[in-house]
Amino acid sequence: MKDKDITERHILEQPDIFADVFNRLVRWCSPQLPEVRASELKHLPVHTFRDTARGIRELERDLYMKWCPDWSPDGALVIGNENQTKEERWTIGRLPNYAAGNLMRVLEDGGTALPEIGVILYFGQKKWKGPKTLRELYGHRLASLTPDLIGNDRVTVVDIGDLPWKVIESLESDFREIARLVKCCRSGIPYTGAKGRLKYFVATARVMAAIAGIELSAGMLEELRNMKEEDQTMEMVFPFLSLAEAQKARQACIEAREEGLKAGMRDGIEKGIEKGIEKGIEKGKAEERNIIRKVMEYLNRKGRGMELGEILESSKRMEEILEEIAVSERS
Repeated sequence: MKDKDITERHILEQPDIFADVFNRLVRWCSPQLPEVRASELKHLPVHTFRDTARGIRELERDLYMKWCPDWSPDGALVIGNENQTKEERWTIGRLPNYAAGNLMRVLEDGGTALPEIGVILYFGQKKWKGPKTLRELYGHRLASLTPDLIGNDRVTVVDIGDLPWKVIESLESDFREIARLVKCCRSGIPYTGAKGRLKYFVATARVMAAIAGIELSAGMLEELRNMKEEDQTMEMVFPFLSLAEAQKARQACIEAREEGLKAGMRDGIEKGIEKGIEKGIEKGKAEERNIIRKVMEYLNRKGRGMELGEILESSKRMEEILEEIAVSERS
């Protein structure tokens, strides 16, 4: 799966999906948080440019939801959501900064300041190893000195793959299939999809394909969109995931073969050069031995064998004797 995939955001923008995830996953990790209803959630914009005295400032969050219960229709809580597929040690520290930026924007616009909590939904295949709350980040001793601050500056990491099965099965929305797949990938067991109809069929299929590291083509997505409602189940998604996986595997084989050929050529050239050098050295040594033998035989015929040592130590003397031998051979 990619480190970050925007498809996760789309399905969580649905109030019923978000409420289900918040009530059953987030509140399981942080039971003190209030329970919310889908009808009480209002989606807020996340990508905003602000013109401040210090220049243009960009605010970004994967998702903002404002909780507006009956007793506080203008809002009682802002929930900022981040989706992560790879653990980054600075993620928890980044969320309070987002909350501060959002609060500044609200105040600049003349709005009502609301408390904000940060939620990190972690879809990764490896267990989240770092702190999951600011309390864990600061340590119990420091956190206990300022409990009010920690409570109002809350961040919760939900490691989906580390949740108990009973918590995942308690989900009532399409997100249950997504959580099941994450849990199966983490546990190394086969995923078996439910037969029930999915309300957000295409969005769910896209997220699950992303988790599996598979890219659905535009044609596949169009076929999924055109399916009858009664066919919009995970059972019908499997063939598309399998086809996409097969295409991905085939492309990987092609790329591997091409890379193998290139590597083989590079290796062959390198080995060829190396072998050529070795042969060149061997040939040079053989020619050197032949020359020495030729000089030695010539000197012996002339009764000058004692000169061989002197000739071998002097390149000038070697050139002279070779020229002498050449002249004698021509005459």
